[in-house]
Amino acid sequence: MSNQSIFAPGQELITDKEFELAIKHKLNVIVTQNGVRQRPITNLSAYNTTTATLSDGKRFLRSAHKFHTYSEEMHAK
Repeated sequence: MSNQSIFAPGQELITDKEFELAIKHKLNVIVTQNGVRQRPITNLSAYNTTTATLSDGKRFLRSAHKFHTYSEEMHAK
């Protein structure tokens, strides 16, 4: 199964299953709050019902931040 078939480029991660798949496939994500990127593009290392943890150890509240998949194709234009 390829990563492209799991998520569309720029797709928002909302459900626990989406977070689980993003971690399993080591997908790069963009974390934003009110449209402002909070950290460099990286992947997720853990999640629970209230937070998501990036590979650098930084934790973000899922209710206050948006997590989108990143793809080189998004910025190829």
